[in-house]
Amino acid sequence: MHTSDLAGRHRALEEHAAGRSWVDVAEVADVPAADLRLADEHDVVLTLVLAALCARMGGGPSIAPTLTKAAERYVSSFLYTGRILPRARELIELLDRGVDERSPALLTEVADHLSQGWPGYAHSAFPANFTRLARELGLRMSAEQFLEVSLVSWQRGLAAAGAGDAERARAHFETSLERYRSYRYYADAAWLFTDLVIAQLLAGHEARAAATARAQRAYVDDILATHALVEDTEGETGAFHLGDVRSGGYGTFIESPTLRPAALTHRYAALLRRYTRASEHLLAACRFGAQRELDAALDVFTCGWSTFQTSPYPKIFLRLANRYTDGRHPYNPHLTAYECWHRMLRTYRVRVKPRHLIDTATTLHDRFAYAGLPTCAATVLLDAALLHARLHGRNGAVEWVSRHLQELRPVVPELVQAAARSLQVPQGTEFFWQLGTYRGLRPAQLAPNFPGPGLGETPLPDADLFEFVLYGPLLSLEGVTLYDSTPRPLADILRALGQEFTRTRPDGGEVPFLSAAELARRVNRTPSAIAQAVRRFRHACQETLQETTEHAIDQDALIQGRPGYRINPAKVQRFLDYSLSA
Repeated sequence: MHTSDLAGRHRALEEHAAGRSWVDVAEVADVPAADLRLADEHDVVLTLVLAALCARMGGGPSIAPTLTKAAERYVSSFLYTGRILPRARELIELLDRGVDERSPALLTEVADHLSQGWPGYAHSAFPANFTRLARELGLRMSAEQFLEVSLVSWQRGLAAAGAGDAERARAHFETSLERYRSYRYYADAAWLFTDLVIAQLLAGHEARAAATARAQRAYVDDILATHALVEDTEGETGAFHLGDVRSGGYGTFIESPTLRPAALTHRYAALLRRYTRASEHLLAACRFGAQRELDAALDVFTCGWSTFQTSPYPKIFLRLANRYTDGRHPYNPHLTAYECWHRMLRTYRVRVKPRHLIDTATTLHDRFAYAGLPTCAATVLLDAALLHARLHGRNGAVEWVSRHLQELRPVVPELVQAAARSLQVPQGTEFFWQLGTYRGLRPAQLAPNFPGPGLGETPLPDADLFEFVLYGPLLSLEGVTLYDSTPRPLADILRALGQEFTRTRPDGGEVPFLSAAELARRVNRTPSAIAQAVRRFRHACQETLQETTEHAIDQDALIQGRPGYRINPAKVQRFLDYSLSA
């Protein structure tokens, strides 16, 4: 069996666990640093836990010391995040306890902890391996007990809610919530309460939803009352981390670096309150049919979550909007305040005009403020002031942002000071250094990426590679809205061309042209109708960018039309389709 790298070692352990071959588990688990250096942190955790599980099969002893040493070797890897691996030692200790005590409860808890942030858990060999180990211990446990972990129940609930089956969603959310509470995943449990509120509202049970929101508040109040609140410190190992965490097959928005957190910081307490506020806004939106309340619920729920767009939640929020709002204005759940903030920052690359930039920032400021996110509300104004200064001169930026100083200083004093220093120095090296200070102070985990070094360079930027996005019906180019409601023929054409673009682009392959006849077949339109739709689209791009930016766009910058049609790989960095109907 080839075991010269981590993946090979993992395969060897899987074969051993399945009884198809035999290996010296301790030897395979003693992974040298060279094999660990290029591995993703989540893959390291899976291999170590699998080794611990294999070692206990057949009545074997614990190999925890060997596994601990292997984990320590990985810490020197550039890919080490420090937010996933620390749990491995606790998981292995818990597994050994479960085996020694022949405890079904502890073994199912290990499976639950292992599954967190790993969508592939249900399809992995781990549920069967846990079942095999339990039966060797004489425990009457089924595979379903190791499969129905909190994450899987949550995923099933989301699928049911997205499909409109509110009652089934409610049952799965209740199962998931019970486990999250049992295993002290405080933020996840607070989140699941909001999911349960959503499911009950989708089912039309407003009174039950209100009761669940009250239970959620009581739960959060109890957690905060029974856990010491400590001051926020740099590099802390806290109860959870809010923000996208990715490593190998692991990806989550809420991540717990420890299995049994003892203390919470004031910042964590504020984050727990986010979900009670989300539920309150949801109830208000459904009670009064108010889109502003639904926006606030969406903004509180999604702030900082960059992968929200590809989750089931946009479809779920759209179902809520269709059920409870009057429908006079079509609702687009993709346009969260956080995503619109990202779009505002992208407009710098096409040299957005002052009025458009200020209007966008002011709208976002008001939206964040109403959602109870004052730090984001303040930061978006400062971001806009720095972009404005770079594009159109600092006098207008200083005059505009000064109107908000009374509000900004108490909320983000250090950020205000860094922005002020940046605005006081001339363009060049010192400006770039001051800008770096500002970027370092931004609340990184709850703010989109700020424009990079190009902000401090001369001449002014000119977009070379575009971000081209379908947000449901809305079509966006570098954060500029081309269509609020994209014409259906054009949307169909973009999806067909986008499929070819995204299929070949990641591997660096040549993006193929689709002939007029082939594209016509795919979108069920005539070649002449396609040509007309593309011509109108090109005109709309040029007209919209001329109105809102100082960037002139070439006719074929987005869609090339000879010898067939394709999204232009020389000009488009990425094409994203978040359409709900896709």
